[in-house]
Amino acid sequence: MSLRHPASPVLTVLASAAVAALAMLSAPLAHAGELRPAQSSDDLPNPHRGFLLWGTTVGADGGLPDNHYGASMYQIYVPWREIETADQQFDWAGFEQRHLAPILAENPKATFILRPVADYPDGVSNNISFYFNKTEGQLERDYPKFLEQSPVNVVGHDYTSCGGDGPGRAPEYNTPQMREQLRQFVTAFGQRYDGDPRITAIHVGLLGFWGEWHTSGCEAWEPDATTRQTVRDAYAAAFVQTPVHTRYARASDLGGTTFGISEDFFPSFTAMCSAYSPQMPRCDDTGWWNLEWGFRNEVPAARENWKSNPIGGESPYADQKKTWTSRTANIVKMLKDYHFTWLGPAGQHESAGYASQMRTIKRALGYEFTVRQVNWPDSMRAGAPIPLKLSVENTGSAPLYHLYQTELHWVDAGGITRAKAAFDYPLNTLLPGAAPSLLDRTATVPATLAPGSYSLRLAIADTAPGRPGIAAQNSGRDTSGRLPLGTVTVAAAR
Repeated sequence: MSLRHPASPVLTVLASAAVAALAMLSAPLAHAGELRPAQSSDDLPNPHRGFLLWGTTVGADGGLPDNHYGASMYQIYVPWREIETADQQFDWAGFEQRHLAPILAENPKATFILRPVADYPDGVSNNISFYFNKTEGQLERDYPKFLEQSPVNVVGHDYTSCGGDGPGRAPEYNTPQMREQLRQFVTAFGQRYDGDPRITAIHVGLLGFWGEWHTSGCEAWEPDATTRQTVRDAYAAAFVQTPVHTRYARASDLGGTTFGISEDFFPSFTAMCSAYSPQMPRCDDTGWWNLEWGFRNEVPAARENWKSNPIGGESPYADQKKTWTSRTANIVKMLKDYHFTWLGPAGQHESAGYASQMRTIKRALGYEFTVRQVNWPDSMRAGAPIPLKLSVENTGSAPLYHLYQTELHWVDAGGITRAKAAFDYPLNTLLPGAAPSLLDRTATVPATLAPGSYSLRLAIADTAPGRPGIAAQNSGRDTSGRLPLGTVTVAAAR
């Protein structure tokens, strides 16, 4: 027979407590949602990337240019003469009303690349002078009249043709007085537009034909290295928030800056000619006008500048444009190798009928954010913090150069957004090709959110109110580009 001893009351209590503690430890945590959304192949009209359109003379020529492939960026040449009407007197409001307002009226999501110019060859025929003060005469002069007067006394040179380009009027750039005027203009330009959410990028411009820092065919009027350095340094000081890019990967043009590059003869002056067989039309890799040559021989460190400022380009000639559609795979490789964010305003995107190729090219331009995983609690309380896990991969070719923020939105059954909460996530540090990381984040449920059941949605929003957000490259987005996560229950605040 077996002998059983009755358990003592103390042992019984301790055993019961141990069982309860074990039950608490082994009980499942509050249920959390998880989403691993599929990547989509959608052609997304996200801001500050893709195709660039001509916008300089929209107010003069009529409506917007044809927009066949969902572009939202417009290049605006900024004639110095039109802005600085007298020494240190600037008509910024008038410029914006004449050039930006007509575009924004038709495309409220538009952003702009601004390129100041002192000499635009054949500007009259191109309507660049449409808004000039006609009583001053000299419509081929794109710089202010006061520069030719005392005490600045800049000498101007009328030309009919410089290497086939013209007519125009070129100023003498290489005097102390002119350099100071250039510096003052850039300072004022930065005070007006640095950090402006409407601006995709600033092209340093100002010097040479079309603001491209050369006077090809009339080299005697070329801005020299001292002038180029003066303007370069002025831009570096004036623009610390808005992206900046320049024309050439040349030592005097870039120096120690992290400016991006505008490859305005794409794809001819982009890579070494031997990189593609057959080589690209008009290819020339014998000097600093070629981007790859510049990286190899003038500014090796600038090869990494794309991490800080954008690379863009355009194709002005028919044979260059044709490569976009006849050699699309080569073009996409080049865009990815050099981390381009946009193409235009000249290019094959100006013509309809190439939907498939343009979709492929457009997706190769700039950032592209694909959400890989999100975890969130299904139950939460108004006013209380909630843990999140988020993994976003940049599946594009370049970083995001502008300030956007990740947000949670609580949407009721009627589709009305009842509350928003921003939380910290390093979007600007996501480089293409980097493996995504699942990061722990914390958001706070707005204390004003009423108790109830909501659809929780993930958004990437511009930090400037009223500007368009970024849609993730995922399936299942709502009509606002947000990613629905799941249904959550919100309890009342304590």
